[in-house]
Parts: sequence; C-alpha cells; structure tokens
Amino acid sequence: MKRAFFIIAAILLLQGTASAKDLFVQSVKAKIMSEPNFKAQVLNTVNRGDKLEQVEEKDGWIKVKTGAASGWINHMAVADNPPMEKVTVITADASDLQEKARKRSSAITSAAAARGLSDAERKRMNEIGQADYRSMAYLEEMSGKISDRDVQDFEAGK
Repeated sequence: MKRAFFIIAAILLLQGTASAKDLFVQSVKAKIMSEPNFKAQVLNTVNRGDKLEQVEEKDGWIKVKTGAASGWINHMAVADNPPMEKVTVITADASDLQEKARKRSSAITSAAAARGLSDAERKRMNEIGQADYRSMAYLEEMSGKISDRDVQDFEAGK
C-alpha cells in the first residue's frame, strides 16, 4: 500500500514539474506587471535572454515567475527559445559603413521623392496594405472643412 501511494505521489509531483514551461525574453527589455494589462503596476523589468517560468496564461498575457517574484508579461515579449545572437559578416570599419549607408539611402530616398509614385505604384501599395492613398486623399479634402471647434468637440468626446 505504501509503495502504491509513493508511486502515485511521484507521478503527481512529476506532472506538476512537467507543466512548468521555461520562456525567454525576446525584447531588449520587458516589464513584469502586477496584473495582465499594460496599465497595471510595473513590478520588475527583465532583459533580453532572461529565463522565466510560465505559471499561467490569460488573454495574451503570461504569468511568470522570476526568482521569488511573479507577475504578468505580454506574450509578444517572450518565446520558447532563447533569442538568437546577432551574427554579422561585415568587416568594414563602423564609421565608414555608416557614412556609405547614409549616402546610399539618401540618394535612393531623394530619387524616389523626386519622381513620385505612378498611379500603378499607388494602386500596388494600396493592394499590399503599405499605403492607403484613397483615405489620404479623403483626409486632405476634409482638412479645409473641419473647424477648430469641431476638433475641440472631438477631443472632448462630444
């Protein structure tokens, strides 16, 4: 009888430890909150790569334990695996690299701005969700029709 009790207790104990899941912080810094929402009190801040123990999950928030403290972290800040290290194959001097990158991006930006977008490009940008030119045109049209009083009423929730 003692042996059966010991086996059942061991199985239950192993199940309890197996359900705990390790998570790793993916963002540079992440806040541990007192409740599962962004307006809650910040209890602690954890850094990229820190290991946390998952306790519970609720509405996109995960209750975690770090050391003796526990709190809630948004699911988007953590993952099952440690964050990958940065890998680079660039061997140029950092200042030289930054200077050339600035010149290239500046030249590309200037050329694009000078020529503007064609109607076909605007349509493509609308279709892939990168820009909504119809809405932008509507807002530009409305800009002269909205009074300062309308804006104040909107801000006041009227």
